[in-house]
Amino acid sequence: MKEGIITSKSILTGAIAGFFAGIMFLIFGNILIRIGFITPPISADIWYGLYTLVFLAGISLGVIWGIIFGVVYSILYDSIPGKGVMKGLYFGILIWIIKDIAAGSYIGLMGSGPNLALSLILVGFFMWIVYGPVLAYLYKK
Repeated sequence: MKEGIITSKSILTGAIAGFFAGIMFLIFGNILIRIGFITPPISADIWYGLYTLVFLAGISLGVIWGIIFGVVYSILYDSIPGKGVMKGLYFGILIWIIKDIAAGSYIGLMGSGPNLALSLILVGFFMWIVYGPVLAYLYKK
């Protein structure tokens, strides 16, 4: 019996890997803000006051996009070079390039400022280089 495009395996592995990507968003976003490399989009007092909402949003979006990218991974699986977690790392880097570098370039040039673009690119890097290997490890075709 042939599997469909959207499988419980691609959804579950994508959700779990997305959860880890959301955690990385929070950890590295917080580190970069605390060391002063990037600034929060609003005042630091308000930002940290809303941290529970930021936490929930980061995890929720990580899971939602993790599921979507998990399905894409299952479709592209045979086309992605490498084996095991390296296949996932390549896929994670691909997501980072398409999602964060591309979006960051638009944000940076469209008046939202380089800080937001830099935040997107740097934090996204850590998210997706963790997401890809976790996804590949769990997916194991």
